Formats: sequence, C-alpha cells, structure tokens
Amino acid sequence: MKNIMRILVLVLALTMVFSLFACAKDGNGDETKDPETQDVQDTKDTEKETENHTGTEAPAEFKVTVKDQDGNVVPGVMVQICKDACIPARTGDDGVATFVIAEITSEHKLSVMSAPEGYTFSDEEIYLEDGATEYTLEITKAAE
Repeated sequence: MKNIMRILVLVLALTMVFSLFACAKDGNGDETKDPETQDVQDTKDTEKETENHTGTEAPAEFKVTVKDQDGNVVPGVMVQICKDACIPARTGDDGVATFVIAEITSEHKLSVMSAPEGYTFSDEEIYLEDGATEYTLEITKAAE
C-alpha cells in the first residue's frame, strides 16, 4: 500500500511539473513575449478567457477536517475527492486537507485512503452536496 501511495504521489508531482512547464510557454512555444505587445496580448488572453468561462466560477478551496470521536483533529490522514478523476490530499497538523476545485457537485465523492497508526476508518464514499466548501469527517481512535 505504501508503494502504491508513493507511485501515486510521484505521478501527481510529475503531472504538476509538466503542467507548469506547459503553462510557461505561449501558443507558439516561445517562453518570452515581446514587451511592446505584452499588454495587448494579455488583454486579448483575458477577453478570450472570459468568453470561454462565462457563467463559471473561478476555482475555490474545499476543506476537509478530520477529527476523532473525541473531537481532536487528526493529522496525516490521506483523503481523496473523486468525480471523473481522484485528487488526493493529506491533512496537516491542523487536521485539514485543502483541495482547489472549480465547484463541488453532488457527483463528487469524498473518502479516506489511509490513516495514521492507531486509527480506523470506514471505506464508504461520501457524496458531497452541490456548492459545498467544507466537510468534517470522523475517524475512530483505537482504545488505549
């Protein structure tokens, strides 16, 4: 399971690197633009972007907070949101995992992939509500 997670993280990292590299180039494959036409080109790009995205919202944050049965936040929990593809994230020290998604719909599913040692979780997928911006998920801490 750890090897699968490592491979998944590596694939995601490589995808992000290639995406950033692709975004650095303009339509002609040039990395830099002529300073005299920069403002005109930026305006045209903005107008084109507005035309293409009319009626849609800019990407927003969706936060998942993971707590145990006593209400304590749980860091190091791997969660994912899936629709057409799955996006994984790990909770930080504050127990929160943040996703940047244009809009949450009822087709998005939230699930726990893994939890730190000493915790158990349900394998169920949770369907999110349209327009949701946050969700609190509970996992169970084993009795000591």
